[in-house]
Amino acid sequence: MPGVPFEKPDLFVVARMLERLWREDAPMLKTRLQVATNVNYDVFRKYVAWMSEKQLLRVENSDDGHERLALTPKGHEAYRHLVTWINDVVRKG
Repeated sequence: MPGVPFEKPDLFVVARMLERLWREDAPMLKTRLQVATNVNYDVFRKYVAWMSEKQLLRVENSDDGHERLALTPKGHEAYRHLVTWINDVVRKG
């Protein structure tokens, strides 16, 4: 969303979005992802714009008029790094 400052995203929300998109076999409806990540729609839109700007996800328009979201290669890599970090730091304590 142009003009809306969004400098400090909640990394737990980013992680939930990356994880949910990673589990999908195909691009996911925006509304399904919004519900799955449990954030209100206005906040969700800011995350989508921020993650799109950072090239972590892409927005796809479909023939049915609904926008769908999918991870980019950079998004897959970010998710892999996140999982590695959780395994190394959080789980190993």
